[in-house]
Amino acid sequence: MKRFLLIFIAFSFFSCKEFETKKLSSSEIAAEEIKHIDWKNLDTYPSLSICEDQSSKSANKQCFENEVSKHIFEILAHQEVNLKDSIREEVVLNIVISKEGKPFIDHISISDSLKNQIPELENWLKNAVADLPEIHPAEKRGIPVSSNFKLPLVIQSE
Repeated sequence: MKRFLLIFIAFSFFSCKEFETKKLSSSEIAAEEIKHIDWKNLDTYPSLSICEDQSSKSANKQCFENEVSKHIFEILAHQEVNLKDSIREEVVLNIVISKEGKPFIDHISISDSLKNQIPELENWLKNAVADLPEIHPAEKRGIPVSSNFKLPLVIQSE
């Protein structure tokens, strides 16, 4: 019995090293967590107050894009343009919504012929985006983040 007790104590003493835990600093834990975050997908898209009652993420995104397009077209409808020819062209706006909810145009893809026919169009588009109603920024893990999206607009006239 004494031998058994002595062997048991010896094993217990030497096996304690196997139960040691490695200490991790908070920066190591944060770095490991950041590796596993999917930065390409947002938890919530930017939204306008009119779109907040949407039930799904995709419905909210669709509502946001529709309302932004509608707002831009309302601003453009008040502009007077004299054209020589009818036009039907697509303009693509790269819009950025800052983490504070401030919208701005990062880039406008517009054809040279449309630029020549309507030279003020870029300024009108920039002003229309700057004049958007209050936007709630996108969120990732409950934190507001900047987001960008492409908004195609068809400009046509007869």
